[in-house]
Amino acid sequence: MPKYKTKDRPVHSPLPSSALPNLSVADVARLMDQPSVANRVDTATKVAEQIRQGGLSGSANEMATEILMSFARDSEIAVRQAIAWQFRNNDRLPEALAIRLAEDLAEVAAPVLSHHAGFEDAFLTTLIGKGDQRKMEAIAGRPTVSMVVSDALIDAGDVAVVSCLLANSGAEIAPGGFGRIVDRHGDTQSVATMVANHPMLPAPVAWKLLGRVSAAVMRDLSRRHKIPDIVLERCITRGREAAMMMMIRPMLADGAHLRGFLEQMHWQRQLTTDLLFRMLCSGDLEAFITGMAVRCGVTREAAAVMVMDERPTGLTAAFDQAGMKAWLIEPFRVALSVARRWPRTLLNARRRDFQLEVLARVFEQCADTDERDVSDLILQVFDLRGDRSILEARDRLNLPVPKHN
Repeated sequence: MPKYKTKDRPVHSPLPSSALPNLSVADVARLMDQPSVANRVDTATKVAEQIRQGGLSGSANEMATEILMSFARDSEIAVRQAIAWQFRNNDRLPEALAIRLAEDLAEVAAPVLSHHAGFEDAFLTTLIGKGDQRKMEAIAGRPTVSMVVSDALIDAGDVAVVSCLLANSGAEIAPGGFGRIVDRHGDTQSVATMVANHPMLPAPVAWKLLGRVSAAVMRDLSRRHKIPDIVLERCITRGREAAMMMMIRPMLADGAHLRGFLEQMHWQRQLTTDLLFRMLCSGDLEAFITGMAVRCGVTREAAAVMVMDERPTGLTAAFDQAGMKAWLIEPFRVALSVARRWPRTLLNARRRDFQLEVLARVFEQCADTDERDVSDLILQVFDLRGDRSILEARDRLNLPVPKHN
């Protein structure tokens, strides 16, 4: 068989028109005389089309397959891509060619991984294990995705992969898979919303989503999964408090402006104990101290003396003057004991480390309480991202897991 040269290696030229009747002699001559990328792409497309039509004899079909396999080894990505795109509408192309292209670069492999139905789960999971996110995204968008493949994608894929999987009505996702998606990507609102709206969402995972999605989506979850109204309203309130924190933080450089804003919140009954605890645990000490000053009706300096005093009498007096429940004082006391050890400059530079230490200490010392209000309060930390952050905090500080009765 005649050959022409690519940039790096020889590739077999197409067959004479007698073997592939729809490929003209002019096509063959042009490819041999001018083996440009455009000519190779054009020839590959015509050969693939002849295979799709199914009119080739046995020997001609073998020759056509050999041609495509040769083009699949072409040094030019554009030529290999042209072969790969043939799998979009062609179910007669050979499996060996599909595997060859699927193992190529992601920009070549993606169309084959998206459209070729013949791949076995074992082959797809092996590809997923190699960590190429673009290939995983193509696999996640296949017309059908088995539970085995979905599990592999959930464990290895990034936000784009998981989003594609959730959007795919042909993907089977195990109940545990939804939980792992929330654990890994639930802080990304778009992912949390897609999980919440998924028709196969199991009820236990719906509870995990509370506080991570909009109030409208939470109400829909509550209706579909029979979540009590009191739980729903608490989560909606927490969402409002998280939004308030985003408004408060830019004001921390301007003490007068901050106090005025917090006074307005207090007048509207929005400067709650929960919000003050969130300020403290997130490292926004200035907002916390100013908020306590507003609740107590004293200066910022007087409030700082009371709450930052290591002696218990100061915080007790502040709680009494602020009209806050005395039995909630313990989580504040634990969080403040951490805050006193952190210089302000270090806290601003390593806020995440501070938050983890506060979280660990609060859960270590307060999670065993039987007081429902205290349990609700400590759930405020980290905007309900609890489980993963709690585990990270314990691991960092080598703390024991709290006991449960």
